[in-house]
Amino acid sequence: MPMEIDEFEEAGGGKELTTGEAIVKFLLENDEKAWKRSEIAAAIDRDPNTVATNLSRLKSRGLVRHRKNHWAITNDRERLEEAIRFSNALTGLNEAFGPLTSSSA
Repeated sequence: MPMEIDEFEEAGGGKELTTGEAIVKFLLENDEKAWKRSEIAAAIDRDPNTVATNLSRLKSRGLVRHRKNHWAITNDRERLEEAIRFSNALTGLNEAFGPLTSSSA
């Protein structure tokens, strides 16, 4: 029986997303709303404190917006696309050469 391509892609042996990647993915897929930190944490099944730390980092990079208790993906799609390209490139390098460690720097 055939499988939908989205299900196929998600079932692949891919790496688990980092918390930051999971946040961006969730907010991008749900860009019609703004979310509370606890809602994001529940949706991506991560610790709320870890989500809070990552949201602050993403905000400082201009990838998410924050108003009162709610968070949303940036409306600067160019910045977001650049960050995704960088992340993909870094992943590719890590897969090809291994992650950079302080002893190899």
